[in-house]
Amino acid sequence: MIKIIWTLIGINTIALLIFIAAYFVINQDKNVSYEEKGWTFILAGIGLLAILLAAIPLRFSQSTFSLIISGFFAALPLITATGVLINNKLSSIKKKQNFAAMYYKDKTQRSIAAAIENNDTVLLKKLIKGQDLNIQGIRVWDWDGLNYLQFAIRLRSRASDFPVDNKANLAAIHILVKNGCATTPALAEAVQYLPPEEVALLLDAGADPNTSSFVDPNPLLYEVIDRNREITDMAILMLQKGADVNAKHANGITPVMFAAFTAGTTARWSDMWRLVLYMLEDAKCDYRYATKNGMNLQNIIAKIRSDAAENNVLMPPGFNAVVDWLKQHKIDTVPETVKE
Repeated sequence: MIKIIWTLIGINTIALLIFIAAYFVINQDKNVSYEEKGWTFILAGIGLLAILLAAIPLRFSQSTFSLIISGFFAALPLITATGVLINNKLSSIKKKQNFAAMYYKDKTQRSIAAAIENNDTVLLKKLIKGQDLNIQGIRVWDWDGLNYLQFAIRLRSRASDFPVDNKANLAAIHILVKNGCATTPALAEAVQYLPPEEVALLLDAGADPNTSSFVDPNPLLYEVIDRNREITDMAILMLQKGADVNAKHANGITPVMFAAFTAGTTARWSDMWRLVLYMLEDAKCDYRYATKNGMNLQNIIAKIRSDAAENNVLMPPGFNAVVDWLKQHKIDTVPETVKE
């Protein structure tokens, strides 16, 4: 019995270490929200507490009571994981049409949402005739209710559990946009789950590119400043469609500063310099702007050049093009250490 408990404790410890390592590997170079970090630390703390509550009683005593306490906490993670797997399995065999009921209470609204969910575009066209497409469904998980376009796009976020028929889903999105469904509320999720050409459809239909992010009040442009090439294309698209190239982040910096600072010397962010150069050359950003504490694009680039030299990092051609552009516009980015 004692060996079994110690074996479970060992398995739990290894699992916790793998969980922590995986978190840091997966989120390397990502801007993780404080909420996500908080929940991760809480889960790691609970795991550590379970291990300690299993190991400590067994370490100091092998009485029946100690064995019961240690056995319970040693088996708790396994029981919890098994329960989660069973619950997920049961959820996966339920009828697929459950999101419509989750997001809408009214019978008519639920029927329209169900047609979207079931990829029935023929029925969708019939049901939306004479209907207000800009209603909001019920509040779910402290998020405001969704209009039908938001709902259609939200379904794509659940594709890992319930695969979405891409062609039919896009057809439903086109139908809703064509019939006047408000596009701005859907834009924040659209940039995450739709390709650039579909986001362009929403922007051309009146979606405001200066709306806020899905997760925070910052301008949405900041959410599409990422190392992924397609996302960079999305950021350029939004700028082309009217996004404010000088919109301030909550910390006072501008998009061009945010992009340059985020890219730094990391090779995986090399495509970011294409966006930086676009903001300088085509979007005509304010490259001389400085925050209250004196941070500006000039000293960001100078710091990157200094770090690259110190760590023997060969910067990509895109970065060098940015440096050359700034030099042509009388912005000196040579690090102070080099000048000396």
